[in-house]
Amino acid sequence: MTFTASHAILLRRQGLLFIEAGTASLPGNFIEAFEINLEKLGYAISTRLRHRLQTISSEALTVLQAQAWSVLAEQLGGHRTHVPLYRSFPDDVPADTHGLWRQRVLSHFMQAEGQPCLHCGLTGTTHVLNPCMHVVCDQCFDGSNYSACPICERQVDRHSAFFKPAPIRGTPTENVTLKLLDLGTSAEQVVRELFVSFCQRTQAMSPVDVADLSDIVTEYGPSILASLPATIPVRENIAHVFGTLLRHCDPAITLPAAAPYMNTATDVLRLIACYSGADPGLLPQTVLREFTVEAARKKKQFSELYAHSYYDRVASLKLPVEIYRFKMAKLGRPLRRALLEFMESLIPASMIDDMLRHRSYWVWLGEFLHPAEYKQRFPNVARAFEIVRRKAPDGSRAPAWLTYYGKLEAAISLNDAASMTALLLQRPGELARRFDHALRIAGDDDVAVEGLLAGFERCAPKFSTPVLLTLLALLPTRGVQAKSRVYWPKGSVVNGIFARDKRPVLALETIKRSVAIVDRALLARFESKPAIGDFIIDSALKTFMVPFNERTASRAAIQLSRGSTIDIAPEKTIRLFLHWCEPEKAHFDTDLDLSIGFYDAQWQHVGTCSYYQRVLQGAFGQIAVSSGDLTSAPFPNGASEFIDLDCAMAEKHGIRYAVTVVNNYSGQAFEQLEHAFIGMMLRSDTQGQHFDPRTVEMKFNLQGADGIFMPMAIDLESKSLHWLDVYSRGKLEFNNVATSNTAITSICPTMIGYFASGVRANMFDLAVLHAAARAQRVLIRGKGNIVIERAAGESSLQFLKRLRDGDGAIAEKLAIRQSGPVMAALFNGDMSLPPDASAYVLKPGAMTGTISASDFLS
Repeated sequence: MTFTASHAILLRRQGLLFIEAGTASLPGNFIEAFEINLEKLGYAISTRLRHRLQTISSEALTVLQAQAWSVLAEQLGGHRTHVPLYRSFPDDVPADTHGLWRQRVLSHFMQAEGQPCLHCGLTGTTHVLNPCMHVVCDQCFDGSNYSACPICERQVDRHSAFFKPAPIRGTPTENVTLKLLDLGTSAEQVVRELFVSFCQRTQAMSPVDVADLSDIVTEYGPSILASLPATIPVRENIAHVFGTLLRHCDPAITLPAAAPYMNTATDVLRLIACYSGADPGLLPQTVLREFTVEAARKKKQFSELYAHSYYDRVASLKLPVEIYRFKMAKLGRPLRRALLEFMESLIPASMIDDMLRHRSYWVWLGEFLHPAEYKQRFPNVARAFEIVRRKAPDGSRAPAWLTYYGKLEAAISLNDAASMTALLLQRPGELARRFDHALRIAGDDDVAVEGLLAGFERCAPKFSTPVLLTLLALLPTRGVQAKSRVYWPKGSVVNGIFARDKRPVLALETIKRSVAIVDRALLARFESKPAIGDFIIDSALKTFMVPFNERTASRAAIQLSRGSTIDIAPEKTIRLFLHWCEPEKAHFDTDLDLSIGFYDAQWQHVGTCSYYQRVLQGAFGQIAVSSGDLTSAPFPNGASEFIDLDCAMAEKHGIRYAVTVVNNYSGQAFEQLEHAFIGMMLRSDTQGQHFDPRTVEMKFNLQGADGIFMPMAIDLESKSLHWLDVYSRGKLEFNNVATSNTAITSICPTMIGYFASGVRANMFDLAVLHAAARAQRVLIRGKGNIVIERAAGESSLQFLKRLRDGDGAIAEKLAIRQSGPVMAALFNGDMSLPPDASAYVLKPGAMTGTISASDFLS
C-alpha cells in the first residue's frame, strides 16, 4: 500500500485516509491497537474507515499506522521529544531565581573537581559534567529534577552519575474531544481538486499551502498540466506551479504550458526564482557579511550596538544584511533561449517598465541569461537589459527611462487628479490599492471625484476578492480620523509599522457610493457560483479576520488569520510550549527563551515569567511558572521550554494582558534553525505528561531572522486570545521581555485596537455576502439563533441589507431544510450536516473534507 506526499497532505488537511480494499479479515484487537495509538494524538476513526482497515494485512496496517502517526504528530508537535530543564515541572521549580543565579555563578568560577562543595561543604558529592566540565553537587542540585547542567543549563551527557531517574508522571486524565479521520474514495480526484483550488486562489498563499502545492506538482509531474484551470489569478502561484515543474521536467514541456499564463517580465523573474528554490515573492535575502567595526558603526542598524570601545579590539564582524539576489540554479542554453524568446514577445515599453521595478534582481539575472550574446536574435531584450544596467556592452550610457511608477509619483506630487486617475485606470490592480489615496488627491474637485468613481466602477469586476473585501471594511472607517495607521510592508515575516493618521477624511457620500460599488461587485461575483438552499453561519466568526498577508503567516496546525480573536476557557491552565533544534553542524549554541509579559489595563508592565523570574508569585497565589531555561538545543533532540499560566489567578492580581514572547537571546536566527515551533495547550491535568498532543490548541513554526516574536496576547478581562503573529527586529542578541518592553507596549495595543476598529473584513462578513448572493434561507447560529428567508423576487442587494440588519425570525433550534445544496461557515465542527454539504470550519473536530478560508475567498 502506497502512502505518497499527496496522501499525507489530504490526511493533514482533510482528515482523509485512502485505502484500497483488501481480502484479509484482521482480528478486532489489531484495529483497537491502531485506534489507541491515534487516540494519543487526539484522533478517532469513522466506522467505514474501521471496516476498510479490517480488510488489509497486519503488515500494511503497521506501515499505515507509522505513516499516519508521523503526519499527524508533526502537525501538533508530538513528533519531537519534549524534556524541560526541570523534569518535575510544574512542581519543584526554584522560586528564588536570583538566589539560584548566585549559586550557579559561584559554582562556575570557584567549584573545583574533588574539592568539598562550596555550598554544603560535603565531600564526594560532586560530579564533572561533559562537555561543559562544570562541577555539580548532587546534594545542592537535584539530579532527578534536572535534565541539563544546573550551572550553564546546556545539554550534557546524561550518563553522568549526577542524573537520577525522573519521577514517573501520572496517567493523563484530560477530557478531550477527539478529531475524526474518515475513509476517502479517490485520492487522485481529491488531489486534483485541491490543486485547482490552489491555482484559483486570489491572494498569495501561506507557506503551508505553497509547500503542499509544490509537493503535488512534484509528485504528479507533467500529468498535472491536464488539471490546470483557465486562469491563475496570482502571479506567484504561476511561478510555484511552473517553477516547480521546471525542476523536474524538460523546458520544452513546461514553458509552452506556462506561456498562456505569463505576460510580464516579472513573471519570468518569478519563474526563475522558484526554479532556483528562491521565493517568487522576490523578497530580499538575508546573508552574513564581514564588516570592520568602523564600517559597522556607520550603518544605522548597527551603530548603537557596536558603539562601545570594547569592540575596538575586534578585527571584523559578521553581520546580517539584505541583498536582492538569490542562488541561481543552472540555466542551460535551451532554457535561456526559451526565456529570452518569451521576453522578446512582450511589449518592449512594458517589459522595460517591469524590469526596472526589480532592477537589482535583473542586473543579477543578466549575468546568467547573457542577453548580449543574442542581441541580433532578441534585440528588444538586449536593449531592455542595457537600460536596466544603465550602460551598453561597449560602456556607453544607456538612455534614461521614465517608468509608469515615475509618472504616477509625478502626478501625485503635482496633485494632478486627472493624470493620476488616467494612469491608475491602465492598471486596475493599482487603482484598487491606491483608491483611497486617489480620492484624497481628488479632494473637493467634484469632476475629478466623479471621473474616479466611474473608473472605479468599470474596473471593480477585475479586482480580486481579497482586495474588494479590504476596501469594503476600510472605506466605512475613513469618515473619521483613525487613532493610528498600521502599514504591512512586504517581507518574509510581519513587521507592522505604526504611525499617526495624517490622512484627510473622505466625504461620507463618496464613501457610501464607493461601498455600494464594492457590494455590487462582490455580489455579482458570488452569484456566478452554485446556488445554495440553506446557508448556516456561525456568529462567532465575527472575530475571525479574512486572511491577508498569507505569505507571511506562520506555518500552523490551525490556520488562524492574523488579527483574529478566540475565546479561552478560564478554568483551564494555559500551557505554552517552545521547541527548537540547532542544525547538525552548528558551530555554537542557540538560546531561545519563552516568556510571558504581564500588563495592566493601561499597558504598564507589572510582571514577567521568564528565565530571569521562573515563578511569578502574587499575594493570592502562583500566577505563572516556567519549566526553566535551556541554553542549547543540539541536533537531533533539540530543547523544549514550557510556561503554565493560571488566567483566573492573574486576573485576581489585577493583570489585564498576558503577552507571549519568544526571544532569540543568542545564536542562530529562527530561520537558520533545523526546526523551531511554539504553541499552546489547554490543560485540566497539569501533572500528566509535559506535552500532551491531544490538548494542543495552536502550534506554529518560527520563521524569519528577527529576534522577537509576539504570537498572541491574552485579554484576561474578556477571556479572549488575540492572535497577532508579528515579529519585531529587536537586538542581534540578549533579547528578553525587559529589552522588548517598548516593542510589546507599542505593537500589542496598537494591533488590538487596529483590528477592533473594523478596518479588516471578518469571516462572518464574507459568509453573509456569499449567502446574500446564493442562498434561499440563512441560518445564523449564536446565542440567539436567527432564520432569515429570501422573499420572492428579492434581489441579492436587498437580501444583503436584511442579513446585515439581522431581520429574521428567532429560532430555538436550527433545522436544515433539504431544499437544495447546504453550505456552512462554522467555528467548531460540532454540527451535523448532510454528507454533500460544503463547509468552512475553523476547528473541524469531527468534520472531514472541509474547505479552507482561502477557498472560501476564491
